[in-house]
Parts: sequence; structure tokens; C-alpha cells
Amino acid sequence: MVTQTNLYNKYRPQNLNELVGQVAISRILSNAVLKNRIANAYLFRGPRGSGKTSVARILCKAANCENLSGFTPCEACEGCKYALYDAEELDAASHRGIDDIKELVENLSFRPRHVSKKFVIIDEAHQLTSAAINALLKVVEEPPRHVHFVFCTTELPSDSTDTDKAFLTLSSRCQFLQFIKIGPEAMLEKLGKICVVEECKVSNDVLMGIVGKSDGSLRDAENLLDILLTLYETEPPERIIEFLYGDIETLTLNLFESCCVGTVTDGLLAVRNLWDNGGTVAEISKLCVKFASEVSYLKAGLTVYHSSDIVKKLEQISLNVGQNRLETVTLVFSEVYRMQRDDILSLELAVCDVLEESIEIIPPIATVVPIDTGF
Repeated sequence: MVTQTNLYNKYRPQNLNELVGQVAISRILSNAVLKNRIANAYLFRGPRGSGKTSVARILCKAANCENLSGFTPCEACEGCKYALYDAEELDAASHRGIDDIKELVENLSFRPRHVSKKFVIIDEAHQLTSAAINALLKVVEEPPRHVHFVFCTTELPSDSTDTDKAFLTLSSRCQFLQFIKIGPEAMLEKLGKICVVEECKVSNDVLMGIVGKSDGSLRDAENLLDILLTLYETEPPERIIEFLYGDIETLTLNLFESCCVGTVTDGLLAVRNLWDNGGTVAEISKLCVKFASEVSYLKAGLTVYHSSDIVKKLEQISLNVGQNRLETVTLVFSEVYRMQRDDILSLELAVCDVLEESIEIIPPIATVVPIDTGF
């Protein structure tokens, strides 16, 4: 039985021309290879699914390609075939200790067998221990002539812990490249191309829903499309995203609508409905902030990426809500998200804060004191 390759790996970019949404990164690295100015070490930082590891592998092949055309590896020469074979890839999420790094550093003194440049690609680099990072500092600053490092991370460390301080020191020895979330237009175009190649029919409305759900991660979008193609031989139904992931997004939209144009009663009922259906404070508050942003986009005549029924409701809200109320929703629910509490009361209080309606307090019943009549 032949194992089917998932879409994310099947359509992983093989050169920078295929990279989606990272124009500045492509230009910097293309010039670095063409001018033979590849840095000793790079730090790729960006959200998940933005192409960090893919770019590291492309750089490895391009730097060793014997017949490079522009920045496109020929995929036929010895350099292209064996560049990744001779590279060292380390997942710091599971190999984060000093013993792993010591073994890696010891291997760097040996030249690669097939290519001229050896790349060390370390994923989730922020998870390295402080001892492991300190063991790397000297070799990253002054590596052997044939060695180049690429550190990939989703986080930008502070200086709050010893590990963060060590990672900041390591970062200062690297060229820092910031990856960005994949734009919705670019993601929609890529998903459409995949559907054409796979000879599958998926409506634009479903693709818009996938883009909205993926939050800038192309990997998440491709994996979600993979699920749909696995489930359906024919065209997936319009509301399939809501079916697969529950109606939390739709229910949160009801809450957001209540906060914009409704009453406290409407808002509290929406909160209770969300809570009973498994919504979390973090998820709900994040969605409310996102909806507020998207209503502002619609007011400015811009496109938002959701299934058509959600877009229609957002358009209706945009016609009836003022900018001041949107700002209030954003501030209040951003604070709820920041507090990281997970109780229904924080959402209920947020609704009351947004709508600025006081709750009538019934005064306590007065205690009747008998009058002394003197009898």
C-alpha cells in the first residue's frame, strides 16, 4: 500500500520563487547566495507555518548548487542531491540539552562528504537550555569556513530568565530575519493552485473559511484542506469548517454582535451559550478582537476572509456600530485575553464593561425595629 504524502510536504516550496508571502526574505537570501555573502549564522523568527524551515533547506541547496539559475537550485547536480544529506538538522524541542549540542559541535570539525558548505538547521531554537546555548556561542561566532547555522524560532526572547539572556547573546551573533504571517490573498491563491493540481473542486467560500481559520499559517491551511479532500470525494459542503470545528466562531460572532449593537441581556445570554458549548476565555476574547478589526476593515471597504455567512453578518454589524464602540470592544477583550483567566465571570464582566450599563441593585429589606411604647 502506497503511503499518501500530505499536502504540506507535497507542496513544500523547493526554491524561493515558490515561497509564499516572504518577499523581503527572498530578496535578502537570493543576493546573499549570488554575491557569495552567506552569513555565518541566521536567526529566522516568525509565526508557525510561515516557511522558516523550508527557507533554511532551500538556502542549503542553493548555496551548494553547481548550476544555480537565479536562485533556483537545478535539483540535478551533486550539490542539490546531497546538500540536505550532509546538513545537520536538530529539533531543539526534543534535543535541547548540552550533551546534544556537544555532540553536534564535535561533528562540525569534519568537512561534509559531498558538498562544500555544511548547514546546521536548529528548529525551535528558543527551547535550547542556557547551558546548550553557551556551548554554541563560540562556534557560532567563529565557525569553520564550511559551516553555516540557521536557527528557527517562533519566539523572540526577553531577558527575564537565564535561558532568555543566553539566547539574546546567541541572537547577537546571527543575522536576524523576521518572517511574517502569510497574507490571506497569497494563501487563497496557493490553495487554489493546489486544488487545480489535485483536480478537486472546492468552492471559494470554503477556501475563504480555511484562510480565516488558519490565521496566517500556510501549513495549517494546507492541513485543513487535506482533511477536506480526505473526507469528500466530491465538493465539500459550504459550512464544513463550522461542522469540523464546532460553532464557537459563529457563537462568538453572536456575542460580538451583542456587544456592538445589543443589550447586556443579549450579551450575557451569548456568553452562557458559548460557555455551555465549550468556548474558552482565550479563544472567545481573541475572536472578539479579531471581529472588531475586521469590521473596521469592512468600514474602509477592504476584504475580510471568512465564509460568506460570517462576512454578511460582519457587514451588517459594520453598518450599525460606531468606531468608539469598536475601540471599547477591542480594549476590553484584549485585557480579558491578557489576564489569562478561564472563568465565565471575566466574560460576563467584559460584556457589562463594553455596554456601560449599570446593573440595578435591589436595596436590602430594612429590619423592622419594634417601637418601645412604654407598655
